[in-house]
Amino acid sequence: MRGSVYKRCQCRDANGKRVKSCRKAHGSWAFTIDAGIDPVTRKRKQIVRSGYRTREEAEAELARQLSTLNSGTWADDRGITVGVWLRQWLDELASRGRAAKTLAGYRSHAEQVWIPYLGHKRLRDLRRADVERVLSDLARPRTDSRPAGNIGRYVDLRTASTLDGYRRTLRAALTVAVRRGHLVTNHAAGHMDAIPDHTSRPDEKDDEARIWEPEQTANFLEHVAGDRLAALYEMAAYAGLRRAELCGLRWSDLDETGLMVRQTCVELTRAQAYRPEDLVCITCGQVHVGRILKAPKSRAGRRWVPLAGPAVEALATHRTAQAEERAMFGPDYRDHGLVFCLPDGVPLRPTTVTLAFKAHAEECGLPAIRLHDMRHGACSLLLAGGVPIEIVQMILGHASPEITRKVYAHVMRKATAELVERATGLLTRHRNGGSVDAAGAVPDAAGPAAGGAELDR
Repeated sequence: MRGSVYKRCQCRDANGKRVKSCRKAHGSWAFTIDAGIDPVTRKRKQIVRSGYRTREEAEAELARQLSTLNSGTWADDRGITVGVWLRQWLDELASRGRAAKTLAGYRSHAEQVWIPYLGHKRLRDLRRADVERVLSDLARPRTDSRPAGNIGRYVDLRTASTLDGYRRTLRAALTVAVRRGHLVTNHAAGHMDAIPDHTSRPDEKDDEARIWEPEQTANFLEHVAGDRLAALYEMAAYAGLRRAELCGLRWSDLDETGLMVRQTCVELTRAQAYRPEDLVCITCGQVHVGRILKAPKSRAGRRWVPLAGPAVEALATHRTAQAEERAMFGPDYRDHGLVFCLPDGVPLRPTTVTLAFKAHAEECGLPAIRLHDMRHGACSLLLAGGVPIEIVQMILGHASPEITRKVYAHVMRKATAELVERATGLLTRHRNGGSVDAAGAVPDAAGPAAGGAELDR
């Protein structure tokens, strides 16, 4: 590889030719690298960079570029900026059919965070320090005034998970840039020092979910037995389905042994981030405000789930009641094939289900938990019943058992402690003349006090 440094100015000699070695204090310095022949176009390929204040700066950058070329680590960003690349990346994702909600989240992060902060910067000039600086700024308490009107959720302090979500969006975009040869290093990959540890923030919520004890769940299900969505709560308690999976479940997904999760109904936020075609219902071709029907996000989400007897009975009762609603609406019934829907057949709005669940829990006087925490309770029942973690992982729709262990480590403590106690009983029954019952526990009569009294005598 060869290169040359020259000065860019408008000075010309008597013959009208540009002066190559102008000594006046104006203009800027540049360099050109002869990079051989382009294998596609078969034309001479040159790398040109300009805008350096001194000859020494241009020569230093020339040496660096030649070094990267010779080592095979040079990347050509074609002069595009971070903002241009992010929009191009989003357009490509949309053309490849990426899930509408995922794409809307990416677009929101790009338009609200990365383009305003770094959109002007050339892709080749982006550094990890730039990403750290943006995240550090976003980690501070917000001082901007909340705009008037209905703008959705607003928080004074962004959580660590929110900040990491911003980082993951940029990481995904830069991963493609590296793969295309526009960058050598993904500056958004890995741990960021600017993202605070959630334990360092006393106001950040605990990650551990709260769950009801079995008797509390039973009381709740008895309380809602006459509710129109009683079967939905039964499914949440026994099958561990997510809210979106419950609202998107179809009768065609059920069989005599269980159900297949093939469709979800998700809540829409930031509707302006969606394309109009993404909002059209895949069943009726109309737009349902605030929600869309879609396939599960991952392959693990498309799964078979067994059904417990109480859930099957509740579904049978629910189907009879739904048939009566269908007959009442007649030709005005908007059939979507859904198990749980509005009386006229239109998909439920997930937030409405959450609010109804919260109201029922308050009426029962039970501790406040989320509807999603019913899923944690179902996991607890499966583990307490001795179901292997690999089977629990498939039922819950996790990609691997490691994810199940990480997410439900707090749920597994009680079941694990009971198993350990049962196992230790095999040894304890041989000590001090003790015995164990069928469950492996040592009766009180054979406890340390009884053994001590025998020794005293």
